[in-house]
Amino acid sequence: MTVAQSYQTISRWKNQKEAVQSKNVHQLPSSKWFTFHHKSSDRMDELEDDSVDLIFTSPPYWNKRTYDDEASGLGNEKSPKEYVENLVSHFRDSKRVLKDTGSFFLVLGDTYLNKNLQNIPHRVTIGLQDEGWILRNTIIWKKTNPKPVSSKDNLSPSYEFIFHLVKTHQYKYQTLRTPYANSDAQGQGRVPRHRELDPDKLFRKIYPYVLGEGKQLQDYWDSDVISTAVARNSSLGEGVEHPAPFPEDIVHLSILMATDEGDLVLDPFMGSETTERVSNANKRFS
Repeated sequence: MTVAQSYQTISRWKNQKEAVQSKNVHQLPSSKWFTFHHKSSDRMDELEDDSVDLIFTSPPYWNKRTYDDEASGLGNEKSPKEYVENLVSHFRDSKRVLKDTGSFFLVLGDTYLNKNLQNIPHRVTIGLQDEGWILRNTIIWKKTNPKPVSSKDNLSPSYEFIFHLVKTHQYKYQTLRTPYANSDAQGQGRVPRHRELDPDKLFRKIYPYVLGEGKQLQDYWDSDVISTAVARNSSLGEGVEHPAPFPEDIVHLSILMATDEGDLVLDPFMGSETTERVSNANKRFS
């Protein structure tokens, strides 16, 4: 590491440890739209069977965070195999609470061990399939600002996976569209857009030109694909600017794709409340 990278890493570890030890951790916010439960999500007794319409979550990645020398729990296992087994087991209760018409979107990144990429995301999805889950799509999410790496003998990672899993073939699904205009090499619609100042608002709206029905959204999501699809398909009300700030947009597309207004959305690993914010903005409960 460089000196700057070392300083940032140590600062991040310190902040994480202080957050975990905070005396205010049990002072949880709530409203009519959402409820926080400060407990492990491996057993969600507060939720009935088949009661959730959508699960969108990103669990701790393996071997990425260390709070102290005695760290335990998901992500701190001694081997990738143990991590995969624990995570697959952890999601059994998520399967219980999800409706047969529901969808499960799982964001998961990989980890190197002795310079050997462990293929953890696919190991997890194979384990989930063995548990009865149906994998409908493996979405490639191209990051706009991937974390820099100091390694000189491999490419810099720039994407992660979003897995779309369901319990049955009767899951709820809305076809999302992107415009036909200005297609790129991947065939994904690019949208010309202009900005217009609304004198009654203090922000600028983005208005895409919508040409016909548009192309069906594909499984490669970069920043332009996400922004045009959100703008083209969004059901957000007035006062919300499109596209949604990154990375809320990947949650936004999944919610538009697999839920209706009034549906219940669950994030078993709620961190920065992104799923909650996007769900509530789209008139979903979380």
